[in-house]
Amino acid sequence: MGAVSEKKAPRPSALAGYALVAAAATSWGAQSIVAKVLLTSGLPPSWLISTRTALASVIVAGTLAAVKPGLLRVSARDLCELGLLGIVMALSQYTYYFALTRIPVATTLLVIYTSPLLVLAASVLIHGEPLERRDLIAAAATLVGAAFVVRAYEPEVLRLNALGLTASVFCAAAFAFYSLWGKRAAPAASPWTRVTYSLGTAAAFWLPLAPPWTLLQSAHPPAIWLGLAVVVVFGTLLPFGLFLSGLARISAAHASLTATLEPIVAAVVAYFVLGERLEPLQLVGGALVLGGIALLHIR
Repeated sequence: MGAVSEKKAPRPSALAGYALVAAAATSWGAQSIVAKVLLTSGLPPSWLISTRTALASVIVAGTLAAVKPGLLRVSARDLCELGLLGIVMALSQYTYYFALTRIPVATTLLVIYTSPLLVLAASVLIHGEPLERRDLIAAAATLVGAAFVVRAYEPEVLRLNALGLTASVFCAAAFAFYSLWGKRAAPAASPWTRVTYSLGTAAAFWLPLAPPWTLLQSAHPPAIWLGLAVVVVFGTLLPFGLFLSGLARISAAHASLTATLEPIVAAVVAYFVLGERLEPLQLVGGALVLGGIALLHIR
C-alpha cells in the first residue's frame, strides 16, 4: 500500500467539490423514501428505472440543445467512455431498486455503503494514490456511523435474502466503479455533458428491456405521477449532475465517503415523513458520519 503522508488544506475548489457531492447525497437520500413508496405500490423496478432515466435524459439533452448546444459535441472516445459510465449507472440503479424489493432499506444501504472501502482500496492499489492516515480514520468513522444510522445493531433489521443481498453487493461494486470511472471518463467535458450522454446510454440500455412508454401509458393515481416526477428530478437528474461536478474537484475516494450522507438524510426524512423513530445510536451514527466527512478537509 502507498506510504502514509500528511495532507494539505483543501483548495476552495475542493471544498466546493465536497459541498456538491454532499448535495447529491442529500438529494438521493431525500427521494429514497419516495422511491420505496413507488416500489411498494407495485411498480416493477425495471419500469421505474427505465422511465426515470428516459425522462431525465430527454430533459437534460433538450435543455442543453436549447441553451448551450456546444456542450453536446464530444469525441468518439469520450462517447465510448461515457457510454460505459451509463451502463454501469443503469445496472447500479436496477440492483439498488431490486434489493429494496427483497430486503429492508437498512440492509440495502449498509451493504451499498461498503463501496467507499472498495474505492479507497482501488485508488491505492490500482491507481497508486497515497494512503492517508486521515482517510483511513474517516472511512472507519463514516462506515461505522452509517451502520448505526441504518440500525445494523438490531438483528431483526438486517433480515437477509440471498437475491436481495447479492443485488446489494453488486450495487456496491457498481457504485464504486461509477465513482472511479466517473473521475476519469471524458475529463475535459462539462459535467452536464457527461450526465447527458451517460443518462442517454442508460436509457438506451433499458429501452428494449423495459420500454418507458409501458408505464407512461398506464393509468396511475396522481400520487404516483408526483412521485415519479420527484424521482426523475431529485433521484436522477439533479444528484448525478451534482455528483459528477463534485467528482471533478475531489478524489473518487473522498467523493464516495462524502456520499455516505445519504442514509442520514434518508433516516431524517423517514422520521419526519413516515414517522419512523430515530434512536440515540442512530444520532451517534449521524455524528460519526459527519465527523468522518469533516475530517477529510480539516488541516
